[in-house]
Amino acid sequence: MNNTEIKRIEVLSYIQQMLGELRSMAYATDYPMLAYFIEMAYIESEDTIRAEREAGSDGQKRDSTA
Repeated sequence: MNNTEIKRIEVLSYIQQMLGELRSMAYATDYPMLAYFIEMAYIESEDTIRAEREAGSDGQKRDSTA
């Protein structure tokens, strides 16, 4: 994984953390629809992080076998 890929994952992780906090705030103040949409963004960030990590690890595997 190169520095750009690591930076992207760090940014995504930070966004996910903030979304988790916003989701908690929305639930706590009784905004269920807002909490739902934030939850969808949280799940999307989780999926994106997973895809970024898999793409990075696939690149490492290819590089090491060449």
